[in-house]
Amino acid sequence: MRIGVELAVRTPVTELVDHIRTYDSLGFERIWIPDAAFSQWEVWTTATLAAMYTSTVRIGVGVMAPYHRNPAVIAHAAATLDQLSGGRVDLSLGRGSRPYIASIDADRPDEAVTEAITIINGLLSGETVSLDGAAFTYRDVSQRVSPAQEHVSISIASMSRYWLDIARDTADGVHLYTSNARLLETAHEARKAARNPNFQITTTLGYVEPAEVREWWVTNFGRNYNLQQLCGREPGAAGYEELAAELVFVDAASLREHLQRMESFGVDELMIAYRRAEDLPAIAGMVAAARS
Repeated sequence: MRIGVELAVRTPVTELVDHIRTYDSLGFERIWIPDAAFSQWEVWTTATLAAMYTSTVRIGVGVMAPYHRNPAVIAHAAATLDQLSGGRVDLSLGRGSRPYIASIDADRPDEAVTEAITIINGLLSGETVSLDGAAFTYRDVSQRVSPAQEHVSISIASMSRYWLDIARDTADGVHLYTSNARLLETAHEARKAARNPNFQITTTLGYVEPAEVREWWVTNFGRNYNLQQLCGREPGAAGYEELAAELVFVDAASLREHLQRMESFGVDELMIAYRRAEDLPAIAGMVAAARS
């Protein structure tokens, strides 16, 4: 199983380069660059830093919402970044935060995600794209830059059965949250029926310190109605300890338990979210110990 980390640390952009330089030496297979309203820096600028200051880790960009970032712009940036990185880029798309999308007057129907995948795949493959969709209308659109790799993988981020089913039918993989067994079993069954025979399952855990931030992280996911439904229960039905056992780890032993559960359901990649830059070496040590 691949293990990557999400670069969502609370660090000024001027201090990111020294932090990014460490990823190659710490044994991680990927660095995920988030595209979120709460980030302190813009996604493509930061992904470019990752491309320039790492040489081996893959670079995941997302979760990116094709509501305020047009698919043609995503495809152009992804191809350029893939050239810069030597073919190390993958994308994750999703609906994003509905309140945020609405607040910036960028709301579109849910079909924007699947239409964006069609558009991006076409443009990255060198096609001229025309589409009359529910969200986008394209007329003979093409681009001059091609990615370094033959295919840039696109996953859909999901915290619901609805988006898991859409990922199964339209994408190269799904990006989930928690190591809940019911959720992972559902994802495993979806992969069996996926359009892409190489459908990939990625899920997310947090190493979130200090304790009060960890409590916020766990409680926030525990309130998500769709995610808890996907885990086979109603919101509020699980106590804090049960939720924490599925959402976070605090040492190598608890990480090992998560990894064993994920491997039993064929998960391909774990993404670790963290907040403090100084925690990264400790996370690397836990990963090494959990894998040994």
